[in-house]
Amino acid sequence: MSAGPLKDRMRARTAFDRDEGDIAYFYALMLELEYLTKLVVAGVVSCLGDDADRSRYSLEYSLVRANSLGDWVGILQSALTGPPAQFFRPQTTHISRELTERVSQDDWRFAAVKNVADVAARLRLDAQVGTKVSLRQFFELSTAVRNRTRGHGAITSGESSALCPWLDNAISLFWENSQLFKHHWASLHRNLSGKYRASPLLGSCEQFEYLKKSKDVALDNGTYIYVDTLQQIPIIFSNASVDDVFVPNGNFKSDEFETISLITNEVARRDGTAWSTPPGRLPASHTEGHTRLDQLGNTFTNLPEVARGNVPREQLEHALREELLQLERHPIITLTGPGGIGKTTLTLVVVESLAKSAKCPYDVVLWMSSRDVDLLDTGPKAVSPKVVTKDAIARAAVELLDPAGCREKGFNHQDYFERCLASGAAGPTLLILDNFETLEDPVEIFRWIDLHLRHPNKVLITTRFRDFKGDFPLEISGMTDPEAEKLIFQESQRLDIHEVITSSYAQKLIDESDGHPYVIKILLGQVAKERRIVSPERIIASADQMLLSLFERTYSGLSPAGQRIFLLLSSWRSFIPAIAVEAVSLRPENERFNVSAAIEELRRYSFVDEVVNDEESQVFVGVPLAAASFGRRKLEASPYKVAVELDRKILLEFGAGDRESSRQGVMPRIDRLVHAVATRASEDPQALEQFLPILEYLGTKVPEAFLRVARLISELPSDPDNGRIKGYLRRYLESSEIAERERAWYWIADICHAEEDALGEVHALSEVAMLPTAGAGSIGHIANRLNNKLRELKARGIGEAWSSEVQELIERVAEKMQSYLTDLDSTDCSRLAWLFLNIGKADRALDIARQGLKKDRHNEHCIRLAERLGK
Repeated sequence: MSAGPLKDRMRARTAFDRDEGDIAYFYALMLELEYLTKLVVAGVVSCLGDDADRSRYSLEYSLVRANSLGDWVGILQSALTGPPAQFFRPQTTHISRELTERVSQDDWRFAAVKNVADVAARLRLDAQVGTKVSLRQFFELSTAVRNRTRGHGAITSGESSALCPWLDNAISLFWENSQLFKHHWASLHRNLSGKYRASPLLGSCEQFEYLKKSKDVALDNGTYIYVDTLQQIPIIFSNASVDDVFVPNGNFKSDEFETISLITNEVARRDGTAWSTPPGRLPASHTEGHTRLDQLGNTFTNLPEVARGNVPREQLEHALREELLQLERHPIITLTGPGGIGKTTLTLVVVESLAKSAKCPYDVVLWMSSRDVDLLDTGPKAVSPKVVTKDAIARAAVELLDPAGCREKGFNHQDYFERCLASGAAGPTLLILDNFETLEDPVEIFRWIDLHLRHPNKVLITTRFRDFKGDFPLEISGMTDPEAEKLIFQESQRLDIHEVITSSYAQKLIDESDGHPYVIKILLGQVAKERRIVSPERIIASADQMLLSLFERTYSGLSPAGQRIFLLLSSWRSFIPAIAVEAVSLRPENERFNVSAAIEELRRYSFVDEVVNDEESQVFVGVPLAAASFGRRKLEASPYKVAVELDRKILLEFGAGDRESSRQGVMPRIDRLVHAVATRASEDPQALEQFLPILEYLGTKVPEAFLRVARLISELPSDPDNGRIKGYLRRYLESSEIAERERAWYWIADICHAEEDALGEVHALSEVAMLPTAGAGSIGHIANRLNNKLRELKARGIGEAWSSEVQELIERVAEKMQSYLTDLDSTDCSRLAWLFLNIGKADRALDIARQGLKKDRHNEHCIRLAERLGK
């Protein structure tokens, strides 16, 4: 195994202290022993699989609270020899076996334990070892030595000199030979682009390389070890430069715990929210479903009961029912929506009603729940999910269907379940997987089900987010106003607060909750507690557990880019043009990432509301109250905090807006920004440079913005930069509608006239003439301006008047103008005649002048031309 900072930095610290003297060397070895112990214990615990008693979680729960090294060793012993030992994943048993296997003198493990035992004996500790030892004794003895010296003793220089070689040899043996350290360790960090930076901590980490190119894998940032697959060690941390390693150091308070670097002595507090639930087996969910199949109508099912107080959602219920009745299409149906929105209730109501009806096409309906939190009226409560893995799903199906031979040795649960997906359990079968997102690998399980599923069987999934394709999605959003009003009336009657709830307050609840039924219930529950109307903002701001339950898992499932944009939108609760969010987030100071994809991800995960302006086809986005409150909390400890606050300051310049103001379109918001920039630039012209990239991006989406930028530059107190103005006008012309280009070309023509750029002016005017919107009157005006320009140039003897480019442009205008000949008056005919005369076509000029005289025989311009050309 090649080296890495996980080992090398600690070894270097010990080597440095060795040069400081024997006592310093001894204490450095004690720190390294503590470091080694915590790495091993954390690594071993991470090898445990999931079980109903949550063994791995329970051990981690104790580790982040452990205030002594003895606690760590006790937890290691529990993992290796207690009930959790049966849950080591098969691919990791070589790691646990190495620590528990008893070995004799010809094994390195014996030597390591014997070295530490000899040190303990010299310190007059009871440290007898037999002819065989297990490596786990290494940690028991090391802890005893540490407590005897650092904790409850005062070692001398002479003792240190004698003991250090034994300790160093024992530690070196462990580093070089332990199975745990023969695997590759890395620190993973996901960039805003969605790709990962895998920084090696131990070994070269070739197995992590694929993550640098993949955007489809979703892993939390943190420390990982590769055994047969990646597994996270969630309680080991590294710094941003990955040259320091932090381990838990106890002192758990207010959902935070202390971590320490035994290399640099740096201390940092870490979020312990993930370990805030008490350990042990959790109760089952009230939506887990029955343990056996019962008859419901003509269908056998284990559906749980529908929760009381259900408010019908007729449109959604009809849509789902119709999909379930169509057996020949959409074999997988996915109900998506935020937590607590009513996906499970909707499913139970529709499927129960369908099962009772004579039209039910299914003989068997299997219900399986992966729910880990019950959203009760009294608040969210953690529960134990029934199924979380592919194997658990298959076993649950076998338990319910009880096929022949299922209790015999060698019965293959997965093969049987796969046959059920293809052929049905006992006729057409509907499989319902509730809270699909909490499965260990939902994408892989979806592919597995999709591979084996065949008509007429169907699968119905409820999930907070959807990272797979091939299904029929049915999005569940907030209740309609009538539905929400009925829920409020029903709940206020049940809570006996109907006299407190006014119609205006009820409407405020609906608006602020965005029709979210669970949020409405929580709000009404608080009103019932206080027996008075309470501001929804105040209730939600104090509802910590509700916010975590509704949003934490979904937030964790977002890409870094999605999290970054969600935090930005949450920091200022307003409806904002999506292109404004994109422009601000993509300013040069920020890391480049796909902002539009991040906004789409937030929409897909129901984190944002959208309003589309039909006239402009521009999208406005806003975050509902509850989600925004959660986002502001996350922002406080987020590494994106500084960048988000800087973006927010710029975003504020677009002005606040609500759903209604979105109908006015995006230009009023851009105009607010331009006005703010103009105000700043009038005092400090350099301030414009900060905003130009943002305004330019807006122009690529709304070309009108380029005209605003051009106007802004033209009005600066310093001399206008005409080259820059023409540049923005041309960018407008490149992307604007043809019918809207006239004013920009006239503006360019005026600038060129001021700069005495004859060719540029003639070109701009000819482009106006060639527009399909140009009529006889406007072309006549252009012809007059072109003739005057040519007359001026020729009078001054400027060669551009006779250039081939000018001749070609004039001819284009003349030909276009002649197509309107019947609509031209006599004066315009004279202007057209002069165009032909200026390009050397006197015969055509004479003909046009004569036709002008037919329109008005007294027109002096045509008379003079005819007289001049007729001679």
